[in-house]
Amino acid sequence: RQVPTAFGAAAAVCAHFSDTILQFLLGFTLGNVVGMYLAQNYDIPNLAKKLEEIKKDVDAKKKPPSC
Repeated sequence: RQVPTAFGAAAAVCAHFSDTILQFLLGFTLGNVVGMYLAQNYDIPNLAKKLEEIKKDVDAKKKPPSC
């Protein structure tokens, strides 16, 4: 039977940490590649502009008409 040591625990944490980082980097990279493909090949609306338009419409409806 092997007795766990501080080094063994640190190595296990380090291995788990490196697996997590690798998984994050692969997901991040794949997400960026898919996003770039979609942006280049499809007419994706600009969400920032859409939100500004919606905000203006809501503000215009809140203001009472001036007489």
